[in-house]
Amino acid sequence: MHEVRVLVIDDDANIHQEVERSLRPHLVNRIDSAYVPGDGIRLAFESPPDVILLDINLPDMDGFKVCRVLKENAATRDVPVLFLTVDTNVIHLARALDCGATDYIRKPVNPIELQARVRVALREKQMVDLLREQARIDPLTGLWNRAALDDALVAAASAHERTGQPVGFLMIDVDHFKEVNDGYGHGVGDQMLRSAGQSIKSSCRPYDIPCRFGGDEFGIIFAQVEGPEAQCAARRLLSRVSNVEVPVGTNSLKLQMSAGLAASDVLRDGFSALDLLKAADSALYRAKHGGRNRLVVLGEDKEDDADD
Repeated sequence: MHEVRVLVIDDDANIHQEVERSLRPHLVNRIDSAYVPGDGIRLAFESPPDVILLDINLPDMDGFKVCRVLKENAATRDVPVLFLTVDTNVIHLARALDCGATDYIRKPVNPIELQARVRVALREKQMVDLLREQARIDPLTGLWNRAALDDALVAAASAHERTGQPVGFLMIDVDHFKEVNDGYGHGVGDQMLRSAGQSIKSSCRPYDIPCRFGGDEFGIIFAQVEGPEAQCAARRLLSRVSNVEVPVGTNSLKLQMSAGLAASDVLRDGFSALDLLKAADSALYRAKHGGRNRLVVLGEDKEDDADD
């Protein structure tokens, strides 16, 4: 279950204690504390919370500037910010909302009001997260879409550069898909893609990332494997997907796919997400132009039939 976290940025220790008493344990699981703006911004960027309670009057940098910094960063842009203030000036309170804050709470803090406003902010955050997730899912196959794949490739390349974490990337293209659409109609073509997506997803490990690249192409990021392990994972997946058959009247169409695999062990140090994608695409190109229905592994001359 998701751990609900609140970050409090306030230079008054009494506020932190009051928030702790009011919100834990029935509303939030964890409360992180920062007493100066720099620490608060760092904590928010390192591990974005569900809600931020932010004092307006802070040393070195006021809450308005802190809020703008948080809203300009992709990691914290959608985190609701509730200002804490003793100010009753309507113009100042309006400025707080103009900075991107969701709401404000007047000091001294009333526990019931605090709970109610944090509860509303948490519901807002859940809705935003749900909408964001839905926007990254391909509606036909239920897999992650191209935008999600691009982000995951960037994360995988960065993880390899920072810690040496291995990664493999498999690109798959459905063979003769245009002929399926032309000969049997787009309904059959859609069903073929849905069936392929379901088979790919069920063949992946929990920490792999299967995506629809676009059209009749799929991409799978194999986490924490390279070399022979990545090849084994790719062949196992392709073997299972090759068993997919799509009913057409009294007959059925068997799914055939060409695939290209690139892994971090055959790429130059400091490779980018684009390098990884281009490498797998190059291997896929060789598979498609080498007879189709096969896997080509970057860095190897050997090509395997995809249904082996």
